[in-house]
Amino acid sequence: MHELPDTAGPRSVVVIGGGPSGLVVARELERAGHRVTVLEEQDTVAGKCQSVHVDGRAYDLGGHICTSRYARVAELVTELDGETEPTTRYRVLDVAARVASRQSMAFLFDGALPRYQALREREFPRIAEPGLAHSARALAAPVTEWLAEHGLQSMAESFGTGFTAAGYGYLDDDLPALYFVKYAEMTGLLSSPRPELLGHAGDFTVAGGFGTLWRRVADELKDVRCAVRVESVERHEGGVRVGTDSGPVEADHLVLSVGLDRILPVLDATEEERDLAARIRCNAYHTTLASASGLPEHAFYFLDRHTASRAARGHCVSYHHRYPGSDVRTFYSYGRPEDVPALLLDDVAALGGRLGEVYLRRQWAFMPHFGSDDLAGGALDRLDALQGRGRTYYAGGLPAFELVECAVAHAQDLARRYFPAVDGGATVQEDRSVTIEEEQQA
Repeated sequence: MHELPDTAGPRSVVVIGGGPSGLVVARELERAGHRVTVLEEQDTVAGKCQSVHVDGRAYDLGGHICTSRYARVAELVTELDGETEPTTRYRVLDVAARVASRQSMAFLFDGALPRYQALREREFPRIAEPGLAHSARALAAPVTEWLAEHGLQSMAESFGTGFTAAGYGYLDDDLPALYFVKYAEMTGLLSSPRPELLGHAGDFTVAGGFGTLWRRVADELKDVRCAVRVESVERHEGGVRVGTDSGPVEADHLVLSVGLDRILPVLDATEEERDLAARIRCNAYHTTLASASGLPEHAFYFLDRHTASRAARGHCVSYHHRYPGSDVRTFYSYGRPEDVPALLLDDVAALGGRLGEVYLRRQWAFMPHFGSDDLAGGALDRLDALQGRGRTYYAGGLPAFELVECAVAHAQDLARRYFPAVDGGATVQEDRSVTIEEEQQA
């Protein structure tokens, strides 16, 4: 039985994590008339959707590509008067031959798509809805086994390279089919006809960097605190007390938009929370922003050999050349931080290029997920059953999937389900008197 907040009046909520899910939860709560404080450990919001600028151009460090399935993100962009632009094209780069080609779309034309659609209707009809628990048990098997069982191997040919390049893991790992199928659905390629969003027939992104969208969300909130380290979380019958390095925060309820495994060291965790946290797996995924000359240009390149098997872990799996006339590229890799720099240097050289100045390196604990046995055993059902218990709610990539649209949709639905609007809620909130930048300068 979920515990619902008292709906007699506005509630106070502390949200830990200032990425897209945390900010969107806070936005929904404030619009419904509740009081919210967002705590973010980094010195800026946006989480894995941060952007940086080099020579006046924006470079996205993580998620930023929006497909025709990104209706919630498109709505958010519209409400906040954001600007969008088409993404660069995608190409698969043959590492040995140094030849780029289009992604294979064999799955859409070899007769497998109708079989998949019938299977979806029969076994996991809710896969495109927010969240993962509704489809987890049906798709718990390792992806390679699941594809072979249903004769859908061409699905891996069409979507596997992009899936791995984007940080979701290698298909020959013990990776449940749930995550691969969710990714494939969210590409929009399984929908016919593909709808246009914000005037884009294909994929799009936010002009000026994806991070600008999340800073706009933060700017309209009343209480966003960056560069705050959480030191303790204590929950009791009357509310929640979060101890931080800048003082305690008291609230009626708690939303965790960071991984349960990450917050565990400071959380007064229950036995159930500890057990679930111990089962969470993440990918060590790296972003390197650097200049490089002599490489194929103006596309998002997926490197075939390096995405084919986990044996290539550590090598560069993809790179994005976004701006013609610039040598700056964003490179992505899996692996140990001590291996990635040297292997990237070798990989660029093997492609006939030369790595130049490195502007930054960033490591992410990316794509929190459960293994096949845990999904079959109901791990996501157990997490969903915890919503509201101990005045605590769980958002982010683990219950939603590590795609921005999935995180946003789940966060919105979570807030709307458990925190109904109070009198005066669901209206445009007053402007903040202090911006995030001003807070940081104070």
